[in-house]
Amino acid sequence: MAKKAANSDRSDPRKNKSLAIRTVLRKTPNAKASDVVAVVKKDFGHDVRQNMVYMVKTKMNMASDGRPMRRAGGAKETRLSSPALWVEAIKIGRQLLRATGSAANANALLKAIEG
Repeated sequence: MAKKAANSDRSDPRKNKSLAIRTVLRKTPNAKASDVVAVVKKDFGHDVRQNMVYMVKTKMNMASDGRPMRRAGGAKETRLSSPALWVEAIKIGRQLLRATGSAANANALLKAIEG
């Protein structure tokens, strides 16, 4: 199998649309999607749509949102894999809402328990 070149297409924003968008977003993080599209076209020559800008922004924010990454086979996972489990979870949720008085209080309680 052939080795990849050190400067492949993935590391060149002139050949990689997502990298070009990320580069522009790092320079101007508060720019609107339409502005990012214009700058990417002008600086790198790529025709991108606003949807792609939103997708790249979302992916960038997912890495830095502060939530811990899940590990495969780590802590015990409880998945709601059947309708019966969903119904049971809804009943428990209703009990929590009744006990706390509001969704805001229930949310605060859950965040305190989680952390």
